Amino acid sequence: MIKLEGKYKYLIGMMRVLTLMSAFEKSKSYQMTFDKLILLDFYMRFPKTMLNLENYSLDFEELYSFYHSYPDREYYQEILRILISKKLIEKEIRNSNFIYTISHSGYELVNSIDNLYSKNLISTALLIKKNISKLSEANMKEEISSKSLNNIHLLI
Repeated sequence: MIKLEGKYKYLIGMMRVLTLMSAFEKSKSYQMTFDKLILLDFYMRFPKTMLNLENYSLDFEELYSFYHSYPDREYYQEILRILISKKLIEKEIRNSNFIYTISHSGYELVNSIDNLYSKNLISTALLIKKNISKLSEANMKEEISSKSLNNIHLLI
């Protein structure tokens, strides 16, 4: 169960995941597995570190991105359970894998939010789809490890 103090962490996480999945909504060939979702969300969480986007500032979270390079799988399981229960995403089995897709109502929700944060998330998700989703999971893990450790020199 989500504690009150973690409520915003979950809301922001759900918005990131929904926005990421909305970028892949029309891509029927891409299979969003649990592990791919976690890896791609790292790029969503730390766009300055991972994508070197100029419109994002290097904040406290970005500086410590190396700390988050091994994700909390329970956190993602809970986010996905909530999104499934709200019928914003769907889970199905394809080729012996659980695949997650955004529902029509989830896609509409993402596109109905009109603020700067949401627009930045959408543009980041589209960049991830275009440039990062083509990488293998092993290459994504290697890149996450490498780039997230680059921020350590800023802490000294």
